[in-house]
Amino acid sequence: MVREANAIRPLLDKVVVLAMMAGLAGPPALAQNTRLDDPVPGPLAVSAVTVALRPVLHGLASPVATAVAPGETDHLYVVDQVGLVWKTAIGAGARQKGEKQLFLDVRSRLVPLGQFEERGLLGLAFHPDYAANRRLYTYTSEPAAMAPDFSTQPPGVAPNHQSVLTEWRTDAAGNVDAASPRVLMRIDQPQANHNAGALAFGPDRMLYIALGDGGAGDDQGPGHAPEGNAQSLAPGNVLGKILRIDPLGDNAANGAYGIPSDNPFVARAGADEIYAYGLRNPFRMSFGPGGTLWVGDVGQGAIEEVNHIVAGGNYGWRIKEGSFLFDANGTGPGFVYQSSPGLPAGLIDPIAEYDHADGVGAPVARQAVIGGFVYTGTSMPALSGQYVFADYVGSGGSGTLLTLGPRNVVQKLNVMRREPLGLSILGMGQDAAGELYLLTSGGGRLTGTSGAVMRIDAPR
Repeated sequence: MVREANAIRPLLDKVVVLAMMAGLAGPPALAQNTRLDDPVPGPLAVSAVTVALRPVLHGLASPVATAVAPGETDHLYVVDQVGLVWKTAIGAGARQKGEKQLFLDVRSRLVPLGQFEERGLLGLAFHPDYAANRRLYTYTSEPAAMAPDFSTQPPGVAPNHQSVLTEWRTDAAGNVDAASPRVLMRIDQPQANHNAGALAFGPDRMLYIALGDGGAGDDQGPGHAPEGNAQSLAPGNVLGKILRIDPLGDNAANGAYGIPSDNPFVARAGADEIYAYGLRNPFRMSFGPGGTLWVGDVGQGAIEEVNHIVAGGNYGWRIKEGSFLFDANGTGPGFVYQSSPGLPAGLIDPIAEYDHADGVGAPVARQAVIGGFVYTGTSMPALSGQYVFADYVGSGGSGTLLTLGPRNVVQKLNVMRREPLGLSILGMGQDAAGELYLLTSGGGRLTGTSGAVMRIDAPR
């Protein structure tokens, strides 16, 4: 797709942006700010690559993530949002298609879940030394029954729930020790949505945690900072951020984990854990070759984006949505109103973006980028080195499989005998060999058993 930036930015827009950077709540709804209905003109490009989908697991509710345990190259762990983790053999280790074993059940820890949800069991990561120390970590949405480690709640206002990071241990046989859970942190969440929840260990062996801005719309309202949680570095505000911790350390304020000494804001009061900020809902993330951290950040109503995350980076929300200026619009719906690549200074634009007018699931409005992985497997040479990701599209629409082609142009992948796909895409996975998996359901609901895991493969 091609996007041309406006050649001239009105002086008034410059004043508004400087005011936002100074910490004001956001731009007023001015007549000069005109909503862009098609910010990124033109349809999505279509990739020359065609892929096939091979069934791996079925009968799940809402599979949102996978994980690989170091030392177990023939298994994949699948996170079902309702509170279950399934272990399945893949490749030559699979005795029969669709075989699965219940590995972990955290349903009793979760808040009550509805039919359409952004809460639940959202993340899983195994420690790099798992083969020796048997430690793994989960991100769950739990009742706010305990004191939080971080909160943006006004006095006397209860949070919707808490996002909880927990460490678990398994025995030598790989069974979870029911007495092992140890809570590392509790984070108050103002609303039920924008929980993100991805967990990933980096090449530095530190644990990275993705947090959304707290929910609602436009990053404003009760439990949101005047400038938006994503832009706030006030003490205790970790919402709209990527956190980086050492789960085996103990120098955090609560003594339950460690603060890496090279974290970018370690000298700033209350911001020790923060690695990057300015994110709306970084639902899925992954590390690629060379240690690059890739994040799919779900947009508000116009732009879906893919980011390369760097230490200390500010990714713009809610000053910008993608590479466009954003007007929070007071009590009305926020909107993007002007292309502004590279400005204001100090904000990092996405490496790739597409808009909701690009035909991804149109005319369905419920779109959300699903972050994926750089392909490092061997079954699809045509995709080697490409970032493969997706768009969710719920409420009866069809999810779309995507890739970044030359110059990071977003392209739609062809799926053999499945156009349109006819499924909501909830997540993606990658096994120890670098092969990719698509996590889907029939309509994005947490009820029922339409959830499935399919391997992305070359046509045969």
